[in-house]
Amino acid sequence: MRQWTVPARLDGVRLDQALSELSPGLSRRRARLLVGQGSVFLDGKRVRVLSRPVATGAALAIATEELVRAPCGEVAVLWEAPDALVLDKPAGEPLVPTRRASADCLLAAVATARGVPLSSLHPVHRLDSPVSGAVLVALTRESAGFLGAALQAGLIGKTYVAWVAGAPEPPDGAWSWPLSRGGGGLVRVTGSGRPAETRYRLLERRGARSLLELVPVTGRTHQLRVHCAHAGHPILGDRRYGGGEAGARRLLLHSLRIDFPRPGRAETVTVEARMPDDFNDGTWE
Repeated sequence: MRQWTVPARLDGVRLDQALSELSPGLSRRRARLLVGQGSVFLDGKRVRVLSRPVATGAALAIATEELVRAPCGEVAVLWEAPDALVLDKPAGEPLVPTRRASADCLLAAVATARGVPLSSLHPVHRLDSPVSGAVLVALTRESAGFLGAALQAGLIGKTYVAWVAGAPEPPDGAWSWPLSRGGGGLVRVTGSGRPAETRYRLLERRGARSLLELVPVTGRTHQLRVHCAHAGHPILGDRRYGGGEAGARRLLLHSLRIDFPRPGRAETVTVEARMPDDFNDGTWE
């Protein structure tokens, strides 16, 4: 635990700025990751709002920096070829630019490190900001078209792992529930929704928690999160869909493996991102 008392010169500044000012070598970008991962505490309470102003005399603390991966210019690359690469996305970092921050995302860091325009990087699929793990990025328009078509044809396999509440019965099977977008950006199971199927398999049990392998047959927005919640087993740390009461520091959903046809070659590539430390450190137990 690293702790500071907010000095008068930082009274009223944003949380991420205060962290960067107080901790030598900690960039604003890394500070934002720590906040997003739930590792920052203000006066003993966990805080996740980057713009939260701090006050003189307040106690500011970082619980851990273990979840923060490489800083800008040192993005973790799991596999690379001239036409595509697979990144190891940290939890809490947006993959693509958002309306709030156009430059503070993983792809922007990759573009900066390589000295290429952000527009030259084409994510083949998306991971929500809280989700960690393997993500496939095309490096040319031709490979983006090829891999995009492969994704639509079901030729790209994605395997996730997640800690959930309870345990499904039977221990392996499939959930086929149609999904629709609702208000507030939420996705719901509705009879009129688009078809969605998730295959699941129980990997491990720890008391009232279970580690599941999840394979999305379709790729709907928030599909894994909503299917788990609808089955009565919300993903731990999922404050949108009912898994937030378990005390997990973040959404415990990880993109473990991706299988895809290599553009221009008759071969299939399999890339795996090891499970993060927070999947086994017991902070949610």
